[in-house]
Amino acid sequence: MKFPNTRLVLHFPDDKARMLPLILSVVLLLPNWLTAEAGSDRPFNVGDHFYYDIKWGFLKVGEAEVIVEQAGDDGPGDLKFILLVKTTSWADAIYRVRNRIESYTDAEVSQSLHYVKSQREGSRKREIVVDFDWDSRKAQYANFGELNPSIDISEGTHDPFSVIFAFRLREFTLGKRISVPVTDGRKSRITDIDVLEEERIKVKAGKFDCLRVRPDVKDLGGVFSKSKDSHMDIWFSNDNHKLIVKMSSSVSVGSFKVELREYVLGD
Repeated sequence: MKFPNTRLVLHFPDDKARMLPLILSVVLLLPNWLTAEAGSDRPFNVGDHFYYDIKWGFLKVGEAEVIVEQAGDDGPGDLKFILLVKTTSWADAIYRVRNRIESYTDAEVSQSLHYVKSQREGSRKREIVVDFDWDSRKAQYANFGELNPSIDISEGTHDPFSVIFAFRLREFTLGKRISVPVTDGRKSRITDIDVLEEERIKVKAGKFDCLRVRPDVKDLGGVFSKSKDSHMDIWFSNDNHKLIVKMSSSVSVGSFKVELREYVLGD
């Protein structure tokens, strides 16, 4: 079978090492959203499991899974959020990606406690750990055990993954802009996110009434910083679950989508 637009991926060898992981890890790149307020009726529960297709143009290049578990004895806090990202078999031949993220928080998801990223992208390997010391309000980044100097963090700071769940705890208000702190252990930032409009969209998982939001992508770097008109939109289901239904971005070398394929809700 011939794909006439395959060059959309292959035509950019200089950006290949940056773009494919960027596409496949876009869930992690939702930048610097907001601190959570505890609530008794949170929109996610232990046992939630979400499956996503990741497309570059019309080609499926990868898959992602998002899982909510109890932290148990293997980590601090009460909740453990997991992200698994991998390329499809045909994309493996171009640039193989196998990433795993684990984020630990308290039951209220009020702040991040521990963050782990096992990154396998082409020949690049990283084993990242970010520890949060809330007594001293410091975060420290390490890669393969090599420690960076600790940095100051503000109250309610999240890592790049737990912030997604913190955001889902908030009430969405059309036209509202929110500024929030997030850190990856090396830098702490404040970034804006706008709640834009209501839309009804269709993906493999079904039809959803959604709220479309747009985060500020200026701190994402890479092709986002090179593309004057680059942007990212995210669609959350406009209900009590606030599911991440779809993500879409346009940059100088094309566009990508992350769409919900199927999901299982926990208790």
